[in-house]
Amino acid sequence: MVAAAPLPPFVVSAPQDPVVTPAFNVALVLAGCGHRDGAEITEATTLMVALSERGFRTRIFAPDAPSAWVIDHLSGHHTEGASRNIRTEAARIARGQVEPLSLLTADGFDALVFAGGFGVAVNLCSFATAGEKANLQTDVSRAMGSFVQSGKVVGALCIAPVLLGLFARDHALKGVRLTLGDGSAQHPVKALQSWGVEHVPCSVRQACVDPKNRFVTAPAYMFGQASPSDIMASSKALVDGVRRLLVSFGG
Repeated sequence: MVAAAPLPPFVVSAPQDPVVTPAFNVALVLAGCGHRDGAEITEATTLMVALSERGFRTRIFAPDAPSAWVIDHLSGHHTEGASRNIRTEAARIARGQVEPLSLLTADGFDALVFAGGFGVAVNLCSFATAGEKANLQTDVSRAMGSFVQSGKVVGALCIAPVLLGLFARDHALKGVRLTLGDGSAQHPVKALQSWGVEHVPCSVRQACVDPKNRFVTAPAYMFGQASPSDIMASSKALVDGVRRLLVSFGG
């Protein structure tokens, strides 16, 4: 039997991204790097891809402050005495292009989006330790206020909708509707409800759009067994919801 000749090298091209107009400007906030004490990396990167595919121009922001705690992601244990800067860690994902959250205002932006990861609950607010009595980190509250007061769209992935819930509580917003998935994450769902927020059950590949308050939320890794493909779909659903609000109801 004669051996088949080896195939010569060949080139495969990725599908061309569709041309999307108009382009919008979005601020993406990261809570560090790593799902246990910072931004969830798959969520952050799929959000960046989804935003790029849908024609958004993205700038990335993070608090320029020490992380509330540091976790060894291999063992899952706290690293006692360790200290990491949230913005420095976020720069791992942002390829160094990350600005201080303290400088973020709604000026020049159409939307604000928060990636998930447990760093949201420890670095962007105190939900991890205070639960229903949590407070927003000062720069998060100020930046979100700038966007909400300007009528801009705010999106949040995974656990990050608790930030929108806390803002709604603090500013007595009415009729706020958010999702944390199918409702199985009982602790944060109950917290949202205690703040006067309606929880809307969604699948991992869906997003909840609240046109009244201009909030868009999607669950991502609130479904713990979600695949990377699911997370990509969740990010795309979030971004499509944000874009739909901007196109349908004005940027």
